[in-house]
Amino acid sequence: MPRSRRVRLTFTACLLTVLVTGCGTPAQRVGLSPDDTVKAAQQLLTDRCLTDQGLTPPRPGTAPPPPDRARRISDALFGTGRAELSLTLPSGQVISQHSDGCLAAAQRRLYGDQRRWFLVSTRVNNLRPAPPTTDRTSDGKLREDHRRLREDAFARARTLLTEAARNRT
Repeated sequence: MPRSRRVRLTFTACLLTVLVTGCGTPAQRVGLSPDDTVKAAQQLLTDRCLTDQGLTPPRPGTAPPPPDRARRISDALFGTGRAELSLTLPSGQVISQHSDGCLAAAQRRLYGDQRRWFLVSTRVNNLRPAPPTTDRTSDGKLREDHRRLREDAFARARTLLTEAARNRT
């Protein structure tokens, strides 16, 4: 592995070590919320995936890559071709997502079932607050499925980040 890639991965692992496990005395430790833990693990997984393909993960505040390189990064991150996952909301809006690409791979690793996560999270994220026509039983089940998937992802994310911090990779 080229030195620059090792340095980036080592820096990411060190940063995640501080964020996940903290440093210093227990009172000085920095903790992440469950959502931020899952986001950090997803970032680690997508960064590794892009780096393995010889691509530099995008970072805020850095100069954008040339258009052809930006397209390669986008394709690697989000997938290409026809979106394999799709859901039509009651409003008629269609939400789609690829099942290939680094983000999809990270979601599979964290949530276990990317298709199920896509369907549940898309529905929950687009629910209106208890409209009169909502089937409350379905709504409650969706929210419970969403909560359970998030809890599983949080547990997997903590394990992944702890291992990355230990291995410094």
